[in-house]
Amino acid sequence: MDKSEYEQYGDISITDTGYGFKVAPEKMDDSDGGCGGCGGGCGH
Repeated sequence: MDKSEYEQYGDISITDTGYGFKVAPEKMDDSDGGCGGCGGGCGH
């Protein structure tokens, strides 16, 4: 990750879900799709 990507996304968290790993940026842009910043694995 370069400096401009870090400024755009912030820290990245990697979480073991028990079924694999979830990689989620701290700052999720709504324009990136996803589901409101939950990093993809949401049940909302």
